[in-house]
Amino acid sequence: MTKPRLSLMDVTRGLANRARTAQFSFGEDTAIVAVQHLLRQTLDLLEAVSSLGVKRENIFALGKVYSNSRPVMAALRNRGINVIESTTPPPGEFEPAFQHDVNRLWDVVRRKLAQRHIRRILILDDGGKCATSIPPDLLARYAVTGVEQTSFGIFVFEETPPPFAVISWARSAVKRQIGGPLFSECLLAKVQSQFLRGKTLTGENVGIIGLGSIGSALANLVQRQHNRVLFFDPDAAYEVPAYLNGRVTRVDSLRELMLRSEYVFGCSGRRPFKHNWPVPYQPGIKLFSASGGDQEFGAIINDLKTKATFSVTTATRDIYCEDGPSGPIFIAYLGYPYNFVSRDVEAVPTFIVQLETGGLLAGLIQARIHLRLCEEGRAVNAGIQRVSPEAQRFVYGTWLRTMREAAVDLPQIYGYDPALLESASNRCWFVKNSEPFPSLTYTPNRLAEAAMAAMVEGQRPSHFRKQRQFKPDRCSL
Repeated sequence: MTKPRLSLMDVTRGLANRARTAQFSFGEDTAIVAVQHLLRQTLDLLEAVSSLGVKRENIFALGKVYSNSRPVMAALRNRGINVIESTTPPPGEFEPAFQHDVNRLWDVVRRKLAQRHIRRILILDDGGKCATSIPPDLLARYAVTGVEQTSFGIFVFEETPPPFAVISWARSAVKRQIGGPLFSECLLAKVQSQFLRGKTLTGENVGIIGLGSIGSALANLVQRQHNRVLFFDPDAAYEVPAYLNGRVTRVDSLRELMLRSEYVFGCSGRRPFKHNWPVPYQPGIKLFSASGGDQEFGAIINDLKTKATFSVTTATRDIYCEDGPSGPIFIAYLGYPYNFVSRDVEAVPTFIVQLETGGLLAGLIQARIHLRLCEEGRAVNAGIQRVSPEAQRFVYGTWLRTMREAAVDLPQIYGYDPALLESASNRCWFVKNSEPFPSLTYTPNRLAEAAMAAMVEGQRPSHFRKQRQFKPDRCSL
């Protein structure tokens, strides 16, 4: 396995350079508390954060047991970053173990920051657990805001709203419309290289739970390989993307999906079987997750653990049970997202996934600007905020140019519609495809977005500090 090297990618380097030109700094009195997949892309992100003024000793990182890369963890520690070890839970019990890890993370943060001159904490979250678990004494002592990168985290916030503002990279136009194919291609590639031993998945009945960003992109790639694709989405009003019309079949229930599919991919970002198990299924069915943790199939795993033939393979950590409710059933990689199964320093190549890394850096910069505005009494530290359309446009444009210069055939490899890649060229596209949408109940933080726009457009520091004024957002009218 190659050792990860220190080098900023084009997108993070480009955004960091614009930030420095605008005289932006996170400040040495800022701490970063991050829940991330500890892979090479996280090295890139945290190095960019450090280059913009955060002391490495004030960066705290917790990974996830199924994706942690030991070489990356060692590299982070060698750079002075605080890395928390992850607990290895029994099958089906990721969530309580992870909550325990998050609590330990906050204990370390409390102890190490107690004697340091820190005024604020930026939380970089993956799944909402870190933001909703911050201890009250830390919330009282420091100014806090966050960035969330997964839809599951946004679902968590719907039930448990965080007591501070959160910048939602999870529901940005780039994440929702552009990011999905990158992760879906990786997932399908891992299934074919690891599970099928180099064979192509073709000629099968493939079920997909949840036709969001990941699910729709996966459906496109799987159908392109001449499989019959069925899907179930818990949102009955969900409209199939135009490029999938006539290529996928909607079913009315999980029961029907499980009975008609040989392979099922969990892409819902929720817990679809929590109150829907057992259901009949096709004997020998094979389940693969595309969501964080083991949430997609956790209810199934915990039921199968009570069966006499429940077993877990040593090498690949696959679950197999001969006497499931409808006969044999297979769950890959303990129900964890299968794109991490090889446990490499990368899941998606860092060069490709720098789109995501750049977006997270933009979210953190916007979060810091938001806190400055709150400190000045010009903003309220509450609610879910969209990522600046201009910042998204810069990140996407830099990434697209980099891919083209490297001759990466995005439509051929990842299944992108060329028209989609071209349509993401103006601000209105990013406004119309980012959540939350401007409405009677949500008004974007115009001052923070103006600062982000001035930064990525390369305006002089004096203009950046003056906060350019936006006209009414006609894109959403």
